[in-house]
Amino acid sequence: MKKSLASLSLALALLLPAAHAQAQTAEKPKTVRITYVTAPFNVPSIVMREKGFLDEAFAAKGIKVENPVITSGAQQTQAIAAGEIDIASVLGGTSAILAAANGVPLKVVAAYARSPKAYFLMTRADGPAKLADLKGKKIAGPKGTVLNQLLVAALASQNLKLSDVEYINMDLPAARAALLAGQVDVATLAGANVTQVEKAGGRALTSGEGLIKPTTVIGANAAFLEKHPDLVAAYFAAHHKALDFMAKNPEEALAIAAKEQKITIEDARAQLPLYDFTPVMTEADVANLTEDQAFMIEAGMLPKAKAIDIKATLIAPSAFKLN
Repeated sequence: MKKSLASLSLALALLLPAAHAQAQTAEKPKTVRITYVTAPFNVPSIVMREKGFLDEAFAAKGIKVENPVITSGAQQTQAIAAGEIDIASVLGGTSAILAAANGVPLKVVAAYARSPKAYFLMTRADGPAKLADLKGKKIAGPKGTVLNQLLVAALASQNLKLSDVEYINMDLPAARAALLAGQVDVATLAGANVTQVEKAGGRALTSGEGLIKPTTVIGANAAFLEKHPDLVAAYFAAHHKALDFMAKNPEEALAIAAKEQKITIEDARAQLPLYDFTPVMTEADVANLTEDQAFMIEAGMLPKAKAIDIKATLIAPSAFKLN
């Protein structure tokens, strides 16, 4: 982590002068709109907001920051398409692929997290005993997301398809509530929602380990990235500052995250090791996203004719230059 942070600092130092020069030709916006997403356990974003790093970075440029809370990946990409947000701070890889494949002007500018062990299919104590028992069951969760992909992968491992279950689109809190109320048999959950189900007597049917290799990313409106690379660099300066704070003040960072997520410090401490927050994109990330796309095509989530070249079309070259 320290090596990656040092490399990120150097890359930003090299990037800023050139970015500043390019930005002189573009009119500086008065406001930058960057989504705020806390779930499942997005500690860098939580720390960045609590410590004021993002506001500080843009205030130095005379720019105000707006942080709309948009938790759905599909809604974030729709907002990018409509020009309503500039940076999607936490976006599922599957959402980014689907958006780019459908013509949304989106570029991935960094990785956010890699966390296969953080995603779960949860049930109650009296729920299905094993994955093979899912046929015909009601399952709630957010469609078009990594959790959607996990469900399809889990079903496929038992020679089942999404059409073999009743899949109901719900955000995480609603899916958790529906599960605990007995309205559905299984919920696809992550983060604090998993902990809350466990404390209510529920249990995990499976995690994503061995089934998916999810990479959440940071996405930017392609036009915003082209016109204002200095502002994207300012965002990453704040993001790096949050990562550095986490490395140097782990207990305070955990306390901040636990308060925001309304969980105990112990629960937060158990969550943190499930995530790799290194922002530099790697060839392994490209391979994982490429596998995700192939999986979505096979599962009928994306028409084969709309497949994209992940590295050339989706990922900005600068995402690799932070190393």
